[in-house]
Amino acid sequence: MGWKIFSHSVFLLNHNLKDALRISSPLIVTMLLNLFLGGAMAIDNLEAGTPQGTGPNLFLTLLSAIAGLWVAVAWHRFVLLEERGGSLPTFHGSRMVSYFIVILLMMIGLALGAGGAGAIAGIALSNITPLFVLAMLAIVVTTLWAFYRLSPLLPAAALGEAMGVKQAWEATADMSGAVLGAALLLIVFALLCGGAAMLVLFQVNILIGVILMGVVQWAYTMVGISVLTTIYGIAVEGRDI
Repeated sequence: MGWKIFSHSVFLLNHNLKDALRISSPLIVTMLLNLFLGGAMAIDNLEAGTPQGTGPNLFLTLLSAIAGLWVAVAWHRFVLLEERGGSLPTFHGSRMVSYFIVILLMMIGLALGAGGAGAIAGIALSNITPLFVLAMLAIVVTTLWAFYRLSPLLPAAALGEAMGVKQAWEATADMSGAVLGAALLLIVFALLCGGAAMLVLFQVNILIGVILMGVVQWAYTMVGISVLTTIYGIAVEGRDI
């Protein structure tokens, strides 16, 4: 089932590639801005011997965050509601704010849980390194699993549907192992594609490598959003894949 979720997410992107490029255009623009403006500023600062300014970096980070929220909400709505928009994806400001608040609360809650578990593991296993490493790995995997168990909260926010933590957890109960499998496959996908791009960057051609890294980053982001969409479609709407 985990493979089905992941492969369907890749299929969504491949089958709707033109729409995916159109909907993700704000993200593509900010990626290009980060590449060219960020790189140019870094080179200027190196030549001048001055530290990189925080102002432009903060601006690019904020712009990237807004674009990411815009694209995530628009892609969820495109797949689940067949909302097409125009040349640019429809800007749902209120849905984007809700999406941001939900993901922020999820991150805080999961970080607190993982931090507490890590502290306990550190105290109990500080003198037994192999067990400590295994415990930390288990905490990371459990945190990842919990995120995807709760992930229906994000598409729900994008659609404007009311959903609580308990509802999201119960909705994914029957696919508990599958969501973890899909998440791990997404990580493997990112590592393999990113590794190939890095190999080209350092061994073949810098320009081609940078372009490939940008493509990989875009694909990883869009497939990641599609995984969340697919989980919601199966767990909440009862869709088949």
